[in-house]
Amino acid sequence: MIIVRHCQAEGNLKRYFQGTIDSDITEAGAAQIARVAELLSTEPIDVIYSSPKKRALKTAEGINLYHEREIRLDPELVEIDAGEWEGMLLTEIEERYPVEYGNWKDHPEVFQAPGGEKMAQVYDRVKKAVLRIADSNRDKTICVVSHGCAIKNMMCFLHGWGVDNIIDVPIGKNTSVNVVCFDDELEPKILIEDYEDHLQNVESWSF
Repeated sequence: MIIVRHCQAEGNLKRYFQGTIDSDITEAGAAQIARVAELLSTEPIDVIYSSPKKRALKTAEGINLYHEREIRLDPELVEIDAGEWEGMLLTEIEERYPVEYGNWKDHPEVFQAPGGEKMAQVYDRVKKAVLRIADSNRDKTICVVSHGCAIKNMMCFLHGWGVDNIIDVPIGKNTSVNVVCFDDELEPKILIEDYEDHLQNVESWSF
C-alpha cells in the first residue's frame, strides 16, 4: 500500500483549516502532483483509492495518468472534521481557542475542535478503512490518497501504536509518500515513511 498525502491546496497556501472543506489545488500543488506521479510512474499500481475531496482526487488522477486504473472514492479517507474551525485562519484559531489549539499542537491525542471529530474517532475510522482496503485487495499494489491528519492517524496505527502515541508521528509535506506491506494476517510492516525527496525545489506546506 502506497499512501500519498494530497498536493498543496488553497487552505495550505492561505493557512486556514481545511478539514472537510473542498478546497481546490494551487499552482504549486499541480507541480507537486507532477513530481509524485513521476515518482510512482513505474510502480505496479493495481488500484487507487482516494478521498472524494478535490485536493485528494486531483492528486489521485495525476498519479493515475501513468496507470489508467480504477479510482475508488472512499469517504472514510477524508480529513478530520474540524467543526467550527473549518475555513478559519490558523492565527485566528490560536487567538480564539488557545486551549484547543494547544491540544492540536501539543496533545493531539485528546484534540477535538468545537463541533468537530475527536482525534480518536479519526484514528478508528482510518484504521478500519486501511484494513478493509488491504483485505479487499490482497496480492495487489494499492495507492491510497488522503489528507495530513488522516494519514498521521493511519501511520500511528501502522506503527502498532494507539492514538495516545500520535504526537510521535509527523504530518508529512504535501504529496509525501509512505509505503507499507501486509502479511496474510493483515499485520502491517512499514517500508518507507514520509518520503519527500521528489519535492526538492517545489514549494510545499504542512500543518
